[in-house]
Amino acid sequence: MVSKDDDFVKIPNQEKPTAKFNCESALDKTNFHQNKFFTTKLIVMKAIFILLLVTITANTFCQQTSPVTKSDDLQKSRHQKTAAWIMLGGGLALAVGGAAVDASNWYSSGGDVMLIAGGASMLGSIPLFIASSKNKKRANRISAFFKVEKLRIAQQTVLSTRLYPALSIKVGW
Repeated sequence: MVSKDDDFVKIPNQEKPTAKFNCESALDKTNFHQNKFFTTKLIVMKAIFILLLVTITANTFCQQTSPVTKSDDLQKSRHQKTAAWIMLGGGLALAVGGAAVDASNWYSSGGDVMLIAGGASMLGSIPLFIASSKNKKRANRISAFFKVEKLRIAQQTVLSTRLYPALSIKVGW
């Protein structure tokens, strides 16, 4: 014999009544909207936490830069020009060697590979020459230095020369 209440179903020979599934209470609209708001709030809080963590990490591990001086640009220009000359010379040597191997042995592909690698090395030196020139121009664009100037002074009947220090500023376009 089964007795029905509003919320429970009582089965005979059982001590505890079992809960009856109520479809309307499971899909309560106010409860659903509260859970949706809580879930959205949780996602936003996680996103803010991750953004804060990334920002702190980025500031901690950022590269520290110092102002670039004229000597830095000139040194960079010299290094680039040296690398460009090495690439040009090495590429020329590889190309000539590849042509010589190719001329002596027609059935070998080693000469072709050397010729192509030498040509690529020579072409790769061109951007380095251009960058070296730009860095040198940038370094020479503005410079300030001390210079000793001569001043000719007429004293009575004698023309004498006096030296004095002067600050020179050169601005190039």
